[in-house]
Amino acid sequence: MTRVSVLGGSSPFTVALINAIEESKALSHHLHEWVLILQGRNVQNLDAVAHYARHRLGGFGTSVISTTDLDAALTDAEVVIVQTRFGGLEARANDELFASELGCIADETLGPCGLLSAFRQIRPVDHLAIRMKAICPGAFVVNMINPLSLTTAMMLRRGLATVGICELPLATLQAFARALRIDPHDLYWSYEGLNHRGFIPIVRTRDGEDLLQHVLRLAPDTATQKYRDDILRLGAISTKYFALFDGRSSHDKGRAVALISLRDAIAKDLIADPTRRPARIAERDMPWYAQAVVPLVAARVGAQGYDATINVAVDGLLVHERRARVLGDRIDILETAPANGSFRDWLAAFEHHERLCLAALSDPTPYTIGAALEADRITPSDKVRAAATRIFQIWRDAASNPPTVRGQQ
Repeated sequence: MTRVSVLGGSSPFTVALINAIEESKALSHHLHEWVLILQGRNVQNLDAVAHYARHRLGGFGTSVISTTDLDAALTDAEVVIVQTRFGGLEARANDELFASELGCIADETLGPCGLLSAFRQIRPVDHLAIRMKAICPGAFVVNMINPLSLTTAMMLRRGLATVGICELPLATLQAFARALRIDPHDLYWSYEGLNHRGFIPIVRTRDGEDLLQHVLRLAPDTATQKYRDDILRLGAISTKYFALFDGRSSHDKGRAVALISLRDAIAKDLIADPTRRPARIAERDMPWYAQAVVPLVAARVGAQGYDATINVAVDGLLVHERRARVLGDRIDILETAPANGSFRDWLAAFEHHERLCLAALSDPTPYTIGAALEADRITPSDKVRAAATRIFQIWRDAASNPPTVRGQQ
């Protein structure tokens, strides 16, 4: 039997993961061999999610277990999907408020909001990694905790077989293909970056046509203008998050408050009838499950090969996002011919920022935190000192409290 554990399985949003598992053609012939363990701290929600999973997956022969006990969930686990949100969405709301009060974009992965989140989670993530290494040292760990590259580095430091997973590179390619009315499955492409801060410098058809140059030859229109601008300026296609760095993105106060309301509404419907798909689950687009997490797990258990874009350490603990071929216990990085363009200057800046974040997490002081914030290109320079002081205080205050690793939201 294949034991797959989901940490943070009491989140009502886990319904989307269960739906993606159910709808996976690659997994359909393997689910009778699965024991799916859902772990979380909210007992009422956890019971409802487990009931839903049994209803949706029982026909495949899948066994579903729910538990609030982390060690029990990890025992004999072969695959661990980590979607634990330490502090819940309420902590994310506080992080977003912090960034908003600084006049910054409130994004849970980047800028002061993302760095505060990393500092808030450093101890519980480290404690979780220690427990996984002790209980299921050979497990394949699929990390989904934001900020993804930093939390993945924390787990790798403890010697876990961990990859971070995100659907954004594939979603970026798919949007580009739609603009050109081309099937993305027919394309050869490369990707370079750090989580959410990356570029696609190569896109070719099967017969070798360079589609970036093709866009430049087209008459400009609204569907391709964004890509034309990217190619001329950067020599690559950027993810949507690049707008945070070049001033094209408007101020955003974050989504946590709205997500809390939606989470609670979904939980209410799920508890009332755990055999029905909650109608409001459709209000949150969660493509990462069907496009990234489930195909990666399917590849790991040998159901199919998967060309993935995963977060892996390629330079010490610096986690890069790279295209890879996954099948079973093999992960082969798909090397491509190097591409040039000014996007490389941005990559160098992002890597420099990431190294400073790792240094700050290893040795937290107002100075090291300030250096990381100053390099992130999101925090206004006149707010760096105040932001660094506040993050350091929050980290220091949390140091006196023992870490909690019970999964939620």
